[in-house]
Formats: sequence, structure tokens, C-alpha cells
Amino acid sequence: MHTGLVHALDFDRDGKTSGHLSIPFSIDRSPYFQVKVPICLIRNGEGPSLLLMAGNHGDEYEGELSLAKLVRRLDPKRIRGRVTILPMANVPAVMAAKRCSPLDGGNLNRAFPGDPSGTPTGRLAHFLETELFARHDVVFDIHSGGTSMEHLPTALVERNADPERHRRGVELMRTLGMPYGFIADNGPASPTSMGAARRAGAIGVSGEFGGGGTATVDS
Repeated sequence: MHTGLVHALDFDRDGKTSGHLSIPFSIDRSPYFQVKVPICLIRNGEGPSLLLMAGNHGDEYEGELSLAKLVRRLDPKRIRGRVTILPMANVPAVMAAKRCSPLDGGNLNRAFPGDPSGTPTGRLAHFLETELFARHDVVFDIHSGGTSMEHLPTALVERNADPERHRRGVELMRTLGMPYGFIADNGPASPTSMGAARRAGAIGVSGEFGGGGTATVDS
């Protein structure tokens, strides 16, 4: 299979499961190469569902390091419901320490709703919006300024046409306790993860938590 995205994960299994989202993509050194996106499923019965992701842009290290640590530390017995963790969503970009994927030039946060038969970035975006985001109540996508910017610490949501979901998104944004908050109005066709979360029926929360190509104690 040379299109789409494949996995062998059981999203309803209790406990902690680590695996990969696999995207077949032929390259010069291997016609059977696959992009392997690490994913951790942590579930303890029925309850709220939260998806945490970082590495949407590969050079934004704060979220990648924090979620990798959380994967190791979070015990299923400490939660009720489900936490899904994508510590390095755009793996090719993360491994190259670049904002965009070196495989296809794809900026994942401008690729939604994606293309199931497209390049790796488009296929991943399609799976996230149509399959993964739709399984969760809240999607929290952790960003920072990367190597090109250093942002003020800011929480962010996109405007939601559903009044109750918009209210809940703003409430979650305030709960983060950041010194700044921002409500984006990118419209129903927004190509961002927050637009994708909204279309999938989830509440999207994001923000900028550092930058400058560093990872400090504060960030």
C-alpha cells in the first residue's frame, strides 16, 4: 500500500499502549520507506477524552520535550477516560529540526483537512482531522516560536460558531493561566489544527509557549 495511513491501534483498550501511525512513502534509499509517527494511548474506562500534540512544527521543542516526558510518567490509574499523546506529530520536520517536513515541504498546520492520497503531510492531516480528532472532546496543540520567532506566552483558540463549544474553548484557554490570550477568526475552512478540531466536533486549544529555538525551564 503506497497511499493513506495505517496503524494497528485499539483506541478502546484500557491501559497504556505505545505505537505508530505509519505513512508509506517511497524515497531514493528505500521504495518501502514509512514515516512512523509515535503515538501513546492512555485509557482508564469511560470518561473525558483529551488529545495532546506537539511537533506540529518540528523546531518547536518545548511541547515535544514536555509530552515525551508525560508519555513516560502518566499512569493510566491516575486518569478517568482517555489521553492520547502525539509528542512529535510532524516527525520528518522534528527529526530535521525544521518548521516544515523535508520530505514534501509540508507545513502541517496549514495542511488541514489534508488529502488521503497526497504527500505524507497531507495524509497525516487527513487522518488527524477525520479519524483522531473526532475521537476526542478536546485537542490541545502545543506550539512555540521555533527557530525563527520568540513569542509572548499566549493561549489561543479559534472562534467556534457553536456558542457552547466556543464558551468552553475560551474557558479552557483562561484555565491555562497564560498572561495573554488570543481568539483567532480564520473561518470554517481554516487549514490549522484548531480549524480541524472544530470541524471534527472537538474543542481546540493551542498557544505559543516559548520560542527562539530553545527550551528553557520557564517555557
